Amino acid sequence: MWFLSLRQLLSRPQQTILTFIGIMLGTATYVIFTGMMLGFQEYLIEKMINDSPHVTINPRDELITPETFDSVFFPGSVVKWITPPSGKKDNQYLNNVQGWFEKLDNDPRVVAYAPRLARQVIFTNGKQSVPGWLTGIDDNREKTITSLHKSVITGDFKVVGEGESVIVIGEGLMKRLGARLEGTITAVSASGESHPLKIKGIIRMGIRQFDDSSAYASIQTVQNVTSSAGQISSVGIKLEDVTLARELADTFALYTSDKVESWDQANENILSVFKTQDIMRNAITGIIIIVIGFGIYNILNMVVSQKKREIAILRSIGYDARDIIFLFLIQGSFLGLSGGFLGLIFGGVSNYLISQIEVSRSFGSSNTMMVSWNIMIYIYGFLITVIATTVASIIPARMASRLSPIDIIRGSS
Repeated sequence: MWFLSLRQLLSRPQQTILTFIGIMLGTATYVIFTGMMLGFQEYLIEKMINDSPHVTINPRDELITPETFDSVFFPGSVVKWITPPSGKKDNQYLNNVQGWFEKLDNDPRVVAYAPRLARQVIFTNGKQSVPGWLTGIDDNREKTITSLHKSVITGDFKVVGEGESVIVIGEGLMKRLGARLEGTITAVSASGESHPLKIKGIIRMGIRQFDDSSAYASIQTVQNVTSSAGQISSVGIKLEDVTLARELADTFALYTSDKVESWDQANENILSVFKTQDIMRNAITGIIIIVIGFGIYNILNMVVSQKKREIAILRSIGYDARDIIFLFLIQGSFLGLSGGFLGLIFGGVSNYLISQIEVSRSFGSSNTMMVSWNIMIYIYGFLITVIATTVASIIPARMASRLSPIDIIRGSS
């Protein structure tokens, strides 16, 4: 049976080879395209998980409505507004920081947490002025919840805890100010007070939005610069199991007026883009299946048309309909297995070459293309190819099995 199957495929070598190449390229296309898309997604998710807290506690911005003032007036009084109040109250710090610390210390899901104090200031150096963010951190705690310290390209992140008025500055911000390492810049707070800050380190996160506007110092330094003694603007939390982030955030949000947000809730817009990419990837997979299926159907249909006399002879010497179906399924499966296997090799080699292509540092420290090496990509690619070729072989196989030897012989005479 295997000999007959291969003999029929090799009887039309040009068509068989073209179909084989089509199957191989279809499988390779799936592997390459999926590897690139999932590689980009995995990289961004890893950055979101490692470079930011799993859960963040922030002050909640309260909207101002007429109901906000209900407790101001006498009970039962009727108030009519000429112009209803609107806007929002910006809460810049957490009210019960110590209470949060105690709760987090007693929660077994929490591995570590770190406070922050972020304030908008104007950085100046000579005649240059740039608005930006001065963020106060506890360098020892910050290392336990993010990989921010790994982004320091000059100096050491721990210098922010070694003294007051010492900062680690974003690379882009330093260039915009025309400043230099070991030099001094001035931070002007919202109240107009000026404080000199010495640059002891340079940080490059690879995201221009942050590199061009951010500087980091100790919490005490930021409190002194912005007259925010004792204030904390956020608490970042790292969990043992990152998949519990949303559940913990929703639980904490039930009994606090503060805003508790998990990493996936904070990045829902990015994750929604991933869903769109997945739809595109599945659509392309469907197209590949259709192309492979039509290729197999075409070649086996031609074989059935050209090998009617051989089929008649096989039926005459005792081959039944099931044997004929099996004969053509072998041909389709052979093309699917061999084409799919070589397609995986070709796709894997292509992904390796793509992963060596240098790109900009727009997405962090990596300067090459991101490619996923998840083994399931190759398993799915191979299964899709084999299933598509097998299913596409069924119609020609059934058609061949229904041919009557007598009708074939009469038709040929």
